[in-house]
Parts: sequence; structure tokens; C-alpha cells
Amino acid sequence: MMYPYNANETMKLLGRQSMAYVLDRYPEVEEQITEIARARPYSFTLDAACDLFLLGYIYGKRAERARRKGKQNDNEYGI
Repeated sequence: MMYPYNANETMKLLGRQSMAYVLDRYPEVEEQITEIARARPYSFTLDAACDLFLLGYIYGKRAERARRKGKQNDNEYGI
């Protein structure tokens, strides 16, 4: 069985991220992620919520870097 975080480069990056950094920098995030997990108790785990938040963080950083480099955006997400 393949380790799920080895599926592609983005997943590898996600597997190496730590929520501790994000929660230290943005304390309100923990409460918001918990609210999302609570809203979907049987279909959404806290771990999944954290991974999705980190994925958004990764894509946001990529978009920010692309804007700073002056690259043409390839899609609506700016990446």
C-alpha cells in the first residue's frame, strides 16, 4: 500500500507541513477548523480539516510567489 502523502509533489509537501506553525501564527484557525469538523461529524475529521487548511495555505503561498515574480496566472486560483 502506498503512503497517501506520496501521491504527488503537493501531497508530499502537505505531509511535511506542521499545523503547529500555523496555529502559533494564526490562533483563530484552530477554532475555525474545529467548527468545520463539528459541522460534519460523520464525514469530516479534524485531521482532514487540518490537511485542507494546509493545502489552501500552500496554494496561497504559491499564488503569492507567482504574483511577486510577475508571472501570468494560469487559472482562477492564481497558480
